[in-house]
Amino acid sequence: MAITMYQSDRNVVSPTNDASLYSGLVSDTNGTLRRGSQFSISVNGLTVTVGTGQAVIQGRLVEIIQSETLTLPANSSGTIAIAVDLTKENDVSGTAGTPTYQVEVNQAYLVAVTGKLTQDDLNNGGFLYELPIASFTSTTTSATTAVIKSVFNDTGWKDMPLADGAVFNQKSNKYARYRVLNGMCTIVFDGIDLTRSTGQSDLFKLPKEIIPNITDFQAMLFQINNFDDNNTNVYPATAVLDTKHIYTRWNSNVFGKGSFTHASGTIIYPVG
Repeated sequence: MAITMYQSDRNVVSPTNDASLYSGLVSDTNGTLRRGSQFSISVNGLTVTVGTGQAVIQGRLVEIIQSETLTLPANSSGTIAIAVDLTKENDVSGTAGTPTYQVEVNQAYLVAVTGKLTQDDLNNGGFLYELPIASFTSTTTSATTAVIKSVFNDTGWKDMPLADGAVFNQKSNKYARYRVLNGMCTIVFDGIDLTRSTGQSDLFKLPKEIIPNITDFQAMLFQINNFDDNNTNVYPATAVLDTKHIYTRWNSNVFGKGSFTHASGTIIYPVG
């Protein structure tokens, strides 16, 4: 037969089938879980010690049960990653189905990458996926590291880059942040002066990781509030997203009634 069902009576679910299912259930996302020390990093010379933790990589649950060490290359910079490498073979001992059966997993390991990370689609014929957990810079005898936040389905709050010419209004609250949680991006902001940005309307530059998950970016519209000089009148505006930036579009004939030195609001949209 050309059709099968893996979760059927007497059938066998292979690791490949299992990983494909879990990956699909989490929208093919990857990242670390809030388990153990969340892969805490310490450095001694060129030796890095990575603490306990768990990560979901292409639908596979990878865990550091006890701290692991890794030697970094000297005079280099790059990324510390957890690799899932299907070209490797695992070692087995004992008899399957008995307490003596054991598997030594060689398909998951730590690696220092000095070039571009390899991130194949393991569920569609790929063989290697490297999940970054820290960056590093080394000299001949020592190294420094910086943790890369890749919490599964949650980036945490990050600073949102303003568009060229856009600045914060010094007389008001000043913040612009974004967060991606479960495939949805939320941008919150207040006190942005648009008068010197392109068209007096550009709000933000769009980081690659939060490009909207649509084909017609101009159709992605969300309500924000824009205040005039005195912060007394509220004029409704729409936030429009394209592949590079976010800008405002006035919803009524109010342009010119104020210099719009104070933009604030919330934008929510799907990414990925």
